[in-house]
Amino acid sequence: MADELVQDWDDEAEYYTAIGRSWLVIVVALVCVGVVLGVALVSVVFGASEVLSIISG
Repeated sequence: MADELVQDWDDEAEYYTAIGRSWLVIVVALVCVGVVLGVALVSVVFGASEVLSIISG
């Protein structure tokens, strides 16, 4: 059963290619999270400044 779960890598190049693709997916996901957090932060900052300008007159 355990042998069925282990992938048979024919060549080390295939293994390193898979590892490289995994890192690429991780980097793309982190960039997307960073963009979302950046947009949220900018909207909070500009939203707060708008509220303060309205209150101050």
